[in-house]
Amino acid sequence: MCMLRPIIVLLLTISYPMLLFAHPEGTGKHVIEAYRIEGEPPQIDGVLDDAVWQQASPRSGFIQLEPARGASATDDTEFRIAYDAHNIYVAFRCYDAEPDKIVNRMTRRGDVYASDVISFFIDPHHDHRTGYKFATNPAGVQSDNYRYEDTQRDSNWKGIWWVESNIDESGWSAEFKIPFSNFRFTDRPTQIWGFDVERVNRRKSEVTVWKQLTQAGVVTRMSDLGHIVGIQGIETGKNFEITPYLLGGATGAADTDITRQLGTGLDVQYSLTSALKANVTVNPDFAQVEADQLEINLTRFPTRFPEKRPFFVEGNSFFETPYDLMFSRRIGSRGNILWGGKLTGKVGNYSIGVLGNQTGAFTFSQDTSSEKEAAWFSAIRIKRDILKRSNVGILLVNKELPDGDSWTHSRIGGIDMNLALGKTYHLTGQYAGSFHPGADKDNFAYTVDFAQRNYLWSSSIGFERVAPHFEINQTGFLRKERNRGWQRVYMRSSYSPYWGARQFFSGITTRLSQSLYTPEYFSEWRERNPDLSLSPEFDEDLFRWNVNAYVGIDFRETLLDDITAYYYRSREVELTEIFIADGYGFSIDTNSTNPIAIGIEMDFSDYFNFGRQQAGKQRSLTLESTLRPQSNFSIELDSSYAQSLDLQGAIDGRFFVSSLRATYLFTRESFLRMFAQASRERPLSAEIHEHYLLSLLFGWEYSPKSHLFVAYNEAWADVPVGAGLNRELALENRVVVVKVTYLYNL
Repeated sequence: MCMLRPIIVLLLTISYPMLLFAHPEGTGKHVIEAYRIEGEPPQIDGVLDDAVWQQASPRSGFIQLEPARGASATDDTEFRIAYDAHNIYVAFRCYDAEPDKIVNRMTRRGDVYASDVISFFIDPHHDHRTGYKFATNPAGVQSDNYRYEDTQRDSNWKGIWWVESNIDESGWSAEFKIPFSNFRFTDRPTQIWGFDVERVNRRKSEVTVWKQLTQAGVVTRMSDLGHIVGIQGIETGKNFEITPYLLGGATGAADTDITRQLGTGLDVQYSLTSALKANVTVNPDFAQVEADQLEINLTRFPTRFPEKRPFFVEGNSFFETPYDLMFSRRIGSRGNILWGGKLTGKVGNYSIGVLGNQTGAFTFSQDTSSEKEAAWFSAIRIKRDILKRSNVGILLVNKELPDGDSWTHSRIGGIDMNLALGKTYHLTGQYAGSFHPGADKDNFAYTVDFAQRNYLWSSSIGFERVAPHFEINQTGFLRKERNRGWQRVYMRSSYSPYWGARQFFSGITTRLSQSLYTPEYFSEWRERNPDLSLSPEFDEDLFRWNVNAYVGIDFRETLLDDITAYYYRSREVELTEIFIADGYGFSIDTNSTNPIAIGIEMDFSDYFNFGRQQAGKQRSLTLESTLRPQSNFSIELDSSYAQSLDLQGAIDGRFFVSSLRATYLFTRESFLRMFAQASRERPLSAEIHEHYLLSLLFGWEYSPKSHLFVAYNEAWADVPVGAGLNRELALENRVVVVKVTYLYNL
């Protein structure tokens, strides 16, 4: 810690003059005045023949972001904005000299980027750091996300809005209707909002924008937007959303009777202000959520699967910090979620997040298993905006659970900062501690990163220290062994210049680190490995190092999409072995807009085999393919195969994972999806483990946020039979569920 303070002071001293280059005051020249609708609003049909669009002022003159940065668009785009008391309307005319060649796919919500795309960014809070993105394609498919920290995105955010598109002889057009209730904005009589537009012409691999993005690459900065002016007298509309659900079905497994399921639950959302929302859920059910897609993992740490459950997905970005102190997948992983509450939003310059959940077993449930963990999870997040695009924050996370006649706990607290120094410099960091029953010592961690990023190159330098007793995996996620930590310094750099219509990219990362051990770590290791001894070369003070470099070319989606090759070399320090590891590989992706798209990745490397406690080798092959027989039908097949080898080159482990996902859309609001997954592992040339999953889901959004789901899931896994290594497949569970939800707006 003594070294941390002078370095932070030095970085702040050097960077202070760059604070003068923060977001300028005023609206600039990229300004559009929104037209106030006094009569009938436009009909959302994708055809721009409404009287409103004849009266609203247009804007055009788009320029290229890629491939010829700053050049005029080969096909221009025109847009208009109108509004009434409760909604904002945005209309686009995307000119195209060859409309019969427009790339158009009808896909599920959020998956628009295999088509031409028109999207816009809007900052209703006008804080130059948060906002929303709305997008569609010529088929009228919706896509949206929430933006924060200037460039970060939360793709799990879903709003209630409408859009329609239309292709004609001039190109294609789109009309958006977005209720103000989707937004978080200040309560002012007259609004000024940030705004910009981006268009992707897929067959030309051309990205164009309305406002020149000063330093951004393909990721838009909320601090670089133009402006909408003239919005007055608006209301957020409906403040109360109640969404009950009714569920019925049956479940069964091998050697068990079929059990009928009948349940109900409730989700409530209330807008306390235009920028602050509260959510409450009672007995939530996630029967429609797809199972995790398995990956081959030869490390000693578990795979981090993404959160997919709707209640936790929305607003999760409020709790994000450099260390993953609050990982919502921990909630309900070992018990039913009885109820939960969440409050997220902004109050002035403060971003606030409060979360509380109780898990356990329902008293009226037939399942009285002691494995249902009864626990209370809570988190409090407060973040203060400072300067133009910077913030500091605090996060407290707590888990309480009964331990006999008393309660035990896992508590984590941290303070963090995100300082935007000028347009391209960032200083980020966090100091956190974990607190558990017993003596709390050597239980803190800190990280600091100083970076510069623009559209051509980026570089960063950073360091961190994670103490051996810093443990957060009861509520967070950290790839760390018990009673073992580390301290390290690293540098990263990348460079991505254009080469004609192509883009070349390269990068290098170097890291120097040292492990931190406690006496308990060595004691536990000896208990697990009584037949092993420490390497004569091992020393607690030994340093590890790593160098990783890659090069590649982005072909702008011609026949190929991109090719990447990489190489890395490291010195690994483990208790039983100190060795030099090499690794190399490559990946190739074909044009994702073609009816058939393929991705291939191969990797060959040395690694530490944790099961054998010795150095080994691994090689892997991954194939990803997408087949689109029709615009509304897609088939995705992903397969991975890996082998682990000992130092003599003999295979001592085989691993195979494959998944198939087929999706057919009847309309944009209704679909049928099949998901199948198979995994087969034979670690250390011993017993074989197999797992198979089949999932069928029919979904229909018959009204905004109102759904009908019919789901069927079946899982099989191998179980031991008799003595020895004999195993056979057995049914783990089979579930049939019908779920209906309905949204009431009050």
